[in-house]
Amino acid sequence: MRSKIVKNLFFAGEVLDLDGPTGGYNLQICWSTGYAAGTWAAKKQ
Repeated sequence: MRSKIVKNLFFAGEVLDLDGPTGGYNLQICWSTGYAAGTWAAKKQ
C-alpha cells in the first residue's frame, strides 16, 4: 500500500484493484485499507 518510488505516498481502497468473494465494489476492502494506510502514515509523521 506504500509506494516504493514516492516517499509518503500510500494507496488504499478501489485504487488497489482488489476483488472480494462478492465481486465488484467491496466496501470492507476500502475501509480496511484506508484505515491501515491512514494509521501507518500518521505514525510515520
